[in-house]
Amino acid sequence: MSLNAYEVFVAIADRGSFASAANQLNLSPSAVSHALASFEQELGFTLFGRNRSGTRLTAGGKALLPTVREVLQCKDKLRQQAANLLGFESGTVRIGAFTCVSVAWLPKIIRSFAARYPKIEVSIEQGGYDDVAKWITNSQVDLGFTIFPVPPGLDATPLYADPLMCIAPLGFAPKGKAYFTVPELADHNVVLQDYGKEAEQVLAKHKIPIRSGARAIDDAAILAIVESGLGIGVMPQLALISYKSAVQVFPLYPLESRVIVLASLCQESLAPAAKVMHQHIRTFVAGWSNSEGGSQS
Repeated sequence: MSLNAYEVFVAIADRGSFASAANQLNLSPSAVSHALASFEQELGFTLFGRNRSGTRLTAGGKALLPTVREVLQCKDKLRQQAANLLGFESGTVRIGAFTCVSVAWLPKIIRSFAARYPKIEVSIEQGGYDDVAKWITNSQVDLGFTIFPVPPGLDATPLYADPLMCIAPLGFAPKGKAYFTVPELADHNVVLQDYGKEAEQVLAKHKIPIRSGARAIDDAAILAIVESGLGIGVMPQLALISYKSAVQVFPLYPLESRVIVLASLCQESLAPAAKVMHQHIRTFVAGWSNSEGGSQS
């Protein structure tokens, strides 16, 4: 079994088609098909089912995929360690992140990291909290931004306690004037979000029944719904930094927050490139929270 066949297998699984995998690997479609056929012949079972809806992993393919990813990670780690012994940093770091981290932090992180480590490539996958945790578990990414608590088996380094804020239409006046008390949420329609569950978690924690006339997919949609006067929202402070909208923002009382963490399968066994990125991210967020982050509260 060759590492090239492993790369073909993972590329098809990630991209969902032979053509996309061939394009990613700079191979011809026939070369991809041949490599996969040889791999399946050695294994004794098929890895993908093919039908009109596309290419999907078989049960055997799903079971084998995490192990193959681990083998390819070991290959990358070996290559990076060899490069480091020659006196320079190289390699690839794959990062998973949810939306507001991708908008507020990652552009600055990647820019400053590239200036210091120009030979290390960085790739980004964006999704919800659960997506990021799954990508880490499946070795699809090396590092991931998610929130506490993380699923069992993941290492998590706390980065930032992100305060939750109440957003309301212009002209709205909460009872506390300068802040919005959590019990007041019971009197209003609260816009809920599919990816972020902060509003629902606050309501559940304080045993407040959910009154909701709208559900949104992302932060921008919540802001638009609130701006139109169809409800109020509960959003993390970080999510508000990169958007401009005609809404009012009030602190919640008592204070509620989400803890953003940097997670991986095992921090000690990260490849060299991922380790330096891990340190770079921690340093960046610490500096950000002491300057811009602190000025937002």
